[in-house]
Amino acid sequence: MKNRYLINGQIFLLALLTLSLGACKKDGFLNVPDKTTLTNQAAFSSQNNADLYVNGIYAELPDANNDDMPLDQYTDNDFCGATNMEGQAVVRVNAINPNNVPNGLAGSFNWGTEYNNIRSCNTFLQQAALNKSNYDATWYIQRVAEVKFLRAFFYSILYTNYGGLPLITIPLDNQNGSNIFTARSSAAQTLAFIVADCDSAAAHLPATVSSANSGRATSGAALTLKGWLQLFAASPLSNPNDDKTLWAAAAATNLQVINSGVYSLFPDYYGQFLASNNWNSETIFARGYALPSNGHKREGILGPVIVHGGEQAWGNYAPTENLIDDYEMDNGKPIQDPTSGYDPQHPYVGREKRFYESIVYDGSTWQGDTWESRIGGNNQIDLSSASDISNTGYNAKITLDSTINGQTSLGTSPGTSNYIFYRYAEVLLSYAEAQNEAVGPDASVYNAVNLVRTRSALPNLPGGLSQADMRTDIRRERRIEFALQDKRWYDIRRWDITTGPNGVLTNPDYGMLITPTGGTLTYKVIPVFNNSFSEYMNWLPLQIQVLEQNKNLTQNPGY
Repeated sequence: MKNRYLINGQIFLLALLTLSLGACKKDGFLNVPDKTTLTNQAAFSSQNNADLYVNGIYAELPDANNDDMPLDQYTDNDFCGATNMEGQAVVRVNAINPNNVPNGLAGSFNWGTEYNNIRSCNTFLQQAALNKSNYDATWYIQRVAEVKFLRAFFYSILYTNYGGLPLITIPLDNQNGSNIFTARSSAAQTLAFIVADCDSAAAHLPATVSSANSGRATSGAALTLKGWLQLFAASPLSNPNDDKTLWAAAAATNLQVINSGVYSLFPDYYGQFLASNNWNSETIFARGYALPSNGHKREGILGPVIVHGGEQAWGNYAPTENLIDDYEMDNGKPIQDPTSGYDPQHPYVGREKRFYESIVYDGSTWQGDTWESRIGGNNQIDLSSASDISNTGYNAKITLDSTINGQTSLGTSPGTSNYIFYRYAEVLLSYAEAQNEAVGPDASVYNAVNLVRTRSALPNLPGGLSQADMRTDIRRERRIEFALQDKRWYDIRRWDITTGPNGVLTNPDYGMLITPTGGTLTYKVIPVFNNSFSEYMNWLPLQIQVLEQNKNLTQNPGY
């Protein structure tokens, strides 16, 4: 069986910023400050030092372009059979428990990691206020807003995976004997707290930043985060009684971003993820990378395995047939529609544009080499997981730069493409979903979805759709538009579709077995992994060590 481990290098944010970690206070969560670290007086006595501290907080954004376990592996989008992959070893085998909590994207599900980041934010907010006479007033207002956004961002990761949280606004320590063990607030209280941080940040952040400040938070980033969290809170997992006011709130916030006029869809769906198009018109918030020492290994970790006869990459993006079958035909019809023109013995003919931009499939090319997953091919489907070659008959293309050789990527970390947390297409589809649930498929819902479809040369949705039919189309559109971009884990949970007879994590992952027979190819969809998942696992458990550290915390139900 495959078994790989990524040795992560230290990656910092932004080409324009030189970060000195020595200037950043890095206390452990709830630990007494280490006397060997710089004192607050030194760290915040000057604006330059305080700026370095803020840069250090940005550097704690998830280093997703150096992660070998993307979140799509937790879902029905991606199956990588390596034995140390959490998706198939923990999440999709019903094995999540307090001793085995998934790490998440670049370790971001770790409770202690995120509270350490929140502590850094709280330290800045406290100490900067005490030292504000040392700073330019405009600088101070903007950096406070940025840090409030970052605190909201770190809290949002925990909220959307664990639910209600301890809400901490000061850097806690027990030197004076005070009680530092905070109980969990309710999910509604937690949402309100994060939304308040987003509102405060949005009120003081600029709408745009100069190229020299690319990567800093903007008002659009704060509103997008707010709108995403409101959408999560309005969805069936958190809103089983379908309170329409929650959907309306999410729609209103996402509409604010749309009406700002700051963002637009980048014309090239595939190209927007390349380094040459970093910080394009669609990007709302992203983590940047820079050479010579702060690049990433994304192409080597995730890219196609055998290229020009040699093993180039690990192939950790192995899309499932489950995902492939959701790509429509270029006429805008799903392949399940008998009038779509889909031919199961020519399954890759006439599919929508995003399929060809996202998927490496049998007979397609990667780096000038024809890629063949058929029996006898150079990337013959690996049903036994004996190698890094795909278990599903597919590799991925989207978010990968075909000009970067996989082995070069693993050896020298040459990648400088952004990791995009939020982009405008998500705002459009989030607005469409929330507005459809709040009032039904009005013209604004159609307009938002059709903008995304038009970029991919798909026809507009047909008129007269019911609310339920529009819901189905929006969910498919969201799955395809954000395929292999770490979004689906959140979507399948918030839609509460992980379990049940048609649950996406209680039904198998499928692949495509292609057999040459008498000069022709025979295509057969086959199961490659039997998923298992329990409803209560839609919320992750608090780790045992977290509960032992803070006796005021309560565990999530089911664990």
